[in-house]
Amino acid sequence: MCYLLAISKYTAALQRVGAVYEESMILLSEYARSGNWKVAKEKVIRENLLKKGSSRWTENILRAVRRRFFADNGPLPSGRQVSKFILCDLPKSSKVQVLYQYVCNSDALVDRAVNGLVGPALMQYGALKLTKHMYLAFMEKEAKSHPELRSWSSVVYNTWHRKFFAFLRHSGIMEKAPSLEIRKPLIRVEPFTFFLYGLIDNGISGLEAIKSPLWRRYFMNEDDVENAISSAQERGWIEYHRLGSIVELTKRFRSLEDWLDGALGYR
Repeated sequence: MCYLLAISKYTAALQRVGAVYEESMILLSEYARSGNWKVAKEKVIRENLLKKGSSRWTENILRAVRRRFFADNGPLPSGRQVSKFILCDLPKSSKVQVLYQYVCNSDALVDRAVNGLVGPALMQYGALKLTKHMYLAFMEKEAKSHPELRSWSSVVYNTWHRKFFAFLRHSGIMEKAPSLEIRKPLIRVEPFTFFLYGLIDNGISGLEAIKSPLWRRYFMNEDDVENAISSAQERGWIEYHRLGSIVELTKRFRSLEDWLDGALGYR
């Protein structure tokens, strides 16, 4: 099974709505309650739950949420499963860390910027200042293999830059403006286990799960992953043993759905 984002063409989609984590949580919560996207969407529009003055802005958010969570999610859990996670009684930071993966997974340029611009810097230094010059150098390099970027105007480049940095801030990776400091975030055990169960449910072996590219979006090395697995094991969610390349990774709940019900108390 391929874990990497299948979409290769770069677009400026992020600049339309940005991360919209708060709005995504509202929509996904309504979907979890109704089990029907049309019903959830109509309620959100009818009651103006997103509190937007523009119907066009609301429609843009609805399209972005549907694309991120209800299209082909690849290696990620389904929209139904992520909506259940959002409805659980968990810190907002845990929910944002889950939603973050879906933003990356649905946008090739965001995913590449996370893995090719932010990731190498954080993996090497742990924390540093991410400047606009670094962003422009990255985009110039990407344009060599993605000619669609060459058609972008300077306005689009600058707008996407602002939206991407805002996305990093909302995701807990970059400090609040005007700071440009980025640092490796502490990934909570709940979002980590959510995706780990998703991988195992899809038939991924223990060693493959540990080495999954999903963890690179969290800037985790193999030691970080094993530490997170140990935290899940301490909570009784996972059974883990390793001897060299021989890995035994066993779920303590039958499935991701059972873990959401039994461990996180989804109702």
